Amino acid sequence: MLATYGLRNHEVFRLNFESLKETSPVIEVLEGKTGDRRIWACYPEWVEDFQLLNVQLPPIRLDRSNSAIGSSCGHYFKTQVALPFPLYSLCHCWAIRTLEFGLDITLAAQQMGHSVAVHSDLYHRWISDRHHQKAFETLMMRENRPKPPILKGK
Repeated sequence: MLATYGLRNHEVFRLNFESLKETSPVIEVLEGKTGDRRIWACYPEWVEDFQLLNVQLPPIRLDRSNSAIGSSCGHYFKTQVALPFPLYSLCHCWAIRTLEFGLDITLAAQQMGHSVAVHSDLYHRWISDRHHQKAFETLMMRENRPKPPILKGK
């Protein structure tokens, strides 16, 4: 769920799983750090690959703060699963994937539950030459791209 939807650690416990069954590949966050919102899967194939329609959440105390739930999730994946990166990195990867897919930054920011300014500040450092090259190639391969001006005398 975290990788497919770019969720914060605690948000997986605040989802409308029934809406996912009805509107796959869209999930609804019911509440969280930034309130309710809808998020589209980036990659939608992962809904089936990861069997996200059949999620079994662990029995945890949900009467704690979002921060406490998120910390517990991060601690569990670090110590029990030995995940080789921080759990929150899955959220960051989703943001970068949306860029690679060409999703408008305003839509990506809204789906992540923050402003375009926050989104840009957070993820700008992850944008590499590879992303710039891919964007350039995509633009230049468009059939309807602007043509260069005709130079006189050439």
